[in-house]
Amino acid sequence: MRLVVRKRLLASTLLLGVAQPAWAQTDPAATAAAQDSAEENGEGQEIVVTGSRLGGQQLEQASPIAVVSAREIALSGQVNVENIIKDLPQLVPSVTSASNNPGGGVATTDLRGLGATRTLVLVNGRRYVSYDSSQIVDLNTIPAGLIERVDIVTGGRSAVYGSDAIAGVVNFVTKKDFSGAQANASYRINGAGDGGTFNSNLLLGGNFADGRGNATFYVDYTKRDGILQADRSYARQALVDDGSGGLIAGGSGSIPGTRFAIGGVNRKFAADGSYSAYNSATDAYNYAPYNYLQVPQKRLLISAQTHYEVSPALNIYAEGQFINNRVKNQLAPTPFTGSVALDVDSSFLSAGSQALLRGLDTDGDGYVTSTIYRRLSEVGNRVSSNDNTAYRTVIGANGDIGRGWAYDAYYSYARTRSTETQTGNVSRSRVLQALRTTYDAGGNLVCANTSNGCVPLNIFGEGNIGADAASFISIPVQNGSTITEQVASASITNNHLFDLGAGPAGIVFGTEYRKEKGSYSPDFSLSSGDVVGFNAGEGLSGGYDVKEAYTEIAVPLLAEKPFVKRLEVNGAYRYSYYSTAAKSVNTYSGGVVWGIVQDLSLRGQYARAVRAPTVSNLFSGSAQDFPTATDLCTTATAVSNANLRASCLSSGVPAALLGTAYDGGSTQIQSITGGNPNLREETSDTYTAGIVLQPRVLRNFSLTVDYYKIKIANYIASAGTSNLIRACYGDAGNGYTPYDTGYCAALPRDANSYAITDAVNTLSNTGGVSTRGVDFEARYRTQLGFGLFGEQTSRLDLRFSGTRLIAFDYNPLAAIADLTIDCAGKFGVTCGNPYAKWRLSGRTTWASGPVTVSLLYRYLSPVDDDSGEYSVNHIKAYNYFDLTTAFEVKPGFTWSVGINNLFDKQPPILGDNQEQANTYPSTYDPYGRAFFVSTTLKF
Repeated sequence: MRLVVRKRLLASTLLLGVAQPAWAQTDPAATAAAQDSAEENGEGQEIVVTGSRLGGQQLEQASPIAVVSAREIALSGQVNVENIIKDLPQLVPSVTSASNNPGGGVATTDLRGLGATRTLVLVNGRRYVSYDSSQIVDLNTIPAGLIERVDIVTGGRSAVYGSDAIAGVVNFVTKKDFSGAQANASYRINGAGDGGTFNSNLLLGGNFADGRGNATFYVDYTKRDGILQADRSYARQALVDDGSGGLIAGGSGSIPGTRFAIGGVNRKFAADGSYSAYNSATDAYNYAPYNYLQVPQKRLLISAQTHYEVSPALNIYAEGQFINNRVKNQLAPTPFTGSVALDVDSSFLSAGSQALLRGLDTDGDGYVTSTIYRRLSEVGNRVSSNDNTAYRTVIGANGDIGRGWAYDAYYSYARTRSTETQTGNVSRSRVLQALRTTYDAGGNLVCANTSNGCVPLNIFGEGNIGADAASFISIPVQNGSTITEQVASASITNNHLFDLGAGPAGIVFGTEYRKEKGSYSPDFSLSSGDVVGFNAGEGLSGGYDVKEAYTEIAVPLLAEKPFVKRLEVNGAYRYSYYSTAAKSVNTYSGGVVWGIVQDLSLRGQYARAVRAPTVSNLFSGSAQDFPTATDLCTTATAVSNANLRASCLSSGVPAALLGTAYDGGSTQIQSITGGNPNLREETSDTYTAGIVLQPRVLRNFSLTVDYYKIKIANYIASAGTSNLIRACYGDAGNGYTPYDTGYCAALPRDANSYAITDAVNTLSNTGGVSTRGVDFEARYRTQLGFGLFGEQTSRLDLRFSGTRLIAFDYNPLAAIADLTIDCAGKFGVTCGNPYAKWRLSGRTTWASGPVTVSLLYRYLSPVDDDSGEYSVNHIKAYNYFDLTTAFEVKPGFTWSVGINNLFDKQPPILGDNQEQANTYPSTYDPYGRAFFVSTTLKF
C-alpha cells in the first residue's frame, strides 16, 4: 500500500497501521528514515510504503512489510543488490555471485524459499526488466546507489500487482527529487587477498521550473574479480562419501587418460598407449579446481528519471535504464562419454593394448566397440562468456481530476538481449570420426573418413591429443536470447470516497495490459545435440499477453470506541485473461486491522494469488541437464533388497552388474528438461495474522509478530530426476517398493552401459507446496548520556528480526502423497539449499557526532540432510558478524570501512550432497573474512 505519512502525525497514529510494521507509521525503518531526514532538514518528511495502490495515511494494509533503509544499505558495504538484501530473514538464497554451475552470472531473490519466479520484483511499484524468458529480474540490473529503501511485502499480492506475487513483492524505491551531486567509490577484497570488487557511481540531480520539475542522472560501474575453487582449501578437491561416514577425495570417472569399459571391466590408458586396471578411488579426475567460486563480472549501469508538474492535473514523469552486464562461468574440460569403435591395430596403442583389443574383436572387422570416458583436457576449460544488454523506458502521467479523484497512467517497455559465447565444447560426430582410423598407402595412420580435414585422435593417454586434432574436434558456440515486456497501465483513485465516522474510505479502479515475448536461439551444433561440453538444448520462441482489470478498497469502520481505537477492513480483486491455457483467472484478498488500544493492534489477511507460466515454462525446447541423482541399481541395496533387485532386473540391468558402478560412479544423471505449452496457472492461498505492539511506557520501541501460512496448488516444476527414481524404484522408507511404475518410462537406460540416460524431466503442474511460520521484528532507539568529539549525547539504534519456519511441505509429484517431505530444518537432493528453521538478523548502530559504528549479526539454525543417507547428515548452526565504521570527515565527505564475516567463519564441508564447491555457497559465506572501504562525496 502506498501510505503517505507525515512525521508530525507519528505520535498520534503510530499504532493504527497494519503492516510489518504494517503501516508506515509503525515501520521502524521508515520512521527512522523520516526522523533522520527531519533531524537533518528540520522538517517533516513524507514516506511512501509499498503494499497497495491506494494512498493516504488512513488507509493501511494488513500484509506484513519489512523495510531496508538507505542507511542500512550504506552500512552493509555491499556493491550488488543481491548482497544488500540476502540477509533478510524472509529471503532464502537463490542464484548469487557464487553460482557457477548452474549460474549465468545473474543474481535473483527468493521470498520464503518458494522460488525466484514466485517473488515479484518491482522498481518504484512497477515491473522491471527481466534477464531472460524465465521473466526473473537480475538484481545486478538495479542501481544500488540510487536506492532510497527496499520494501519487502510478504504474502500473496497478485490482486494488487498481478502474476508472480505468490510469495510476495520486493519493491526497490529510488531517490526522488535529488538535487546536487554525489560521488561514491568503494573497494572490497577478501582476507585471502582475492575476489577484489571495485565500484564507482555518480548521482547528479537538480530541480527546475521553481521546483515543479526534477531530473536525476545516475551512472555506475562495477568490476568483480573471479575466484577459482582452487583458491580455497575446502573447495579445490571434489569430495565424496567414503561409505563409512567420512569424506574422501572423489571426482569424475571421465579422466584425461581415458577410461574404457568392455564387458563391464574398467581399464585406463597410460601416455604410452598401455593399459591398466581403473580404480575409482585413486584414478577419478578432480574437476573442482577449475570451477569458479566467485563469477567475474563487469557492469555498466546508467539510469535517468525526470518529472514535471504542468499543473495539479498533469504531472509528466519518465524513467530510463541501460545496463550492460558481462560475466563468465568456467568448468573443467569437457568429459566425453559414449560408445565408440576402437581400431585394434592403432599405432597409438602399445602392443599389449593391441593384443587386448584383438582378443575382444569377435567379428574380426578390426574394431572393438567400447564405452569410453575421456576428459578432453587438451581442448581447454569450458568457458561461458555472457554479454547481457538491457534497457527499459517508462513514460507516464498522473494528477488530480477533481472531487477527490486522481489518476495515474503509464507505458513501459523493457528488453534484454543476451549473447553467450562458449569455448571448450567438442563435436561428438567429429570425435567419432577421428577415432575411426586406418592406414593410407604410405602406412600413415589417417581417418577412415577424411572429410572436413579430419585428424586422427589419440585419446589413449593423457596429453596425447595434438593441437591439430584438438582444433578439429572443437566447436566454438554462440547463442542469443531476447526477452521483451510491454506494460500499459491506468488507474483512478479516490482517497475520500465516503466517511462512516472513522475516517475516509478509499477506492481504486484500474486496468492493465501486459505482453511478454521471448526467444532463445542456440546455434546448430548446440541445438542438434552434437555438442559435448555445455548442455545441449533446443531453441525457444513464443509469447503471450494478458488483459486485466482490478479494484481495491479500504474502509475505516470504527474509531475511538472502547477496545476499538480503530477498525478498518480492506479488499482487492483482479480479473486476468491470458492468451495461454490459463485463460480466465481471478485473484482477490481481504484484510482487517483492529487497533484495540493505542499501544496494541491486531491484523490479518487472506489472499488468493496466482503465478501464470512464464515464456520459458511454456515454450522452452528440450535441453540437457545433469542433476545430482543416484541410480539405485548401482548401490549395494540392489543386491540385498529383493524388491529393488526385481525392479532393477526388470529395467534391463544384468544381474551381474547390480551393485556395481556400471555408470562410472557418476553422481549426476543426464536428463532432458523442457517447457510445456499446456501448463495452467499456479494458485496459492495465503493467511497472515499479526500483532503490533508499541507501548507508550517504552518510547521508540516497537514489536511486530506475524504468522503466515501459504499453500500452492498446481505447482509448476519438473518432478526432478531423483524423485522420478524414487517413484519408480521406491526408497528405504517403503522397503524399495515402487510407488508408481508408470514413472519408470521416464528413466530410459543406455543399451550398452545400462546407465540411466536422458531421464524425462520436463515441466508440468506436478506438485504442491505448503509452508507456515512466524516473522518477528523488534526495534528500539534511545539517546545515551555520553558521546565523542565534544558531543554530550549519542544515539543507539537496535533492530532484531527473524523468521521461525514451522513447516515447509513439498511434494514433487502430487499424485504420490508418500513423496511429501517437510523441508523445514532440512537440506539435500529433494529440498535443495538449507531451509533453516530459525533465520535471525540483528543490527546495533551507535552514532556520536561524525562517527557511526554498526554491528550486524546473522544466524542460521542447524539443518539435517533430507534423506539421512549421506556421510554429512548435519550442518551445525552458523553465526556471522559484520562490522562497519563510518566517519564524516567533513560535511559532505564520508569515509567508511568495514569487515564482513568478522570471525572468518568457513562454510560447512559436505560430500556428495551439496550444491557446488563441496558446500552450499549461496547459503553459507564461501569466501571468508572480507574488508571494504568506501568514500562518498556530496556537493
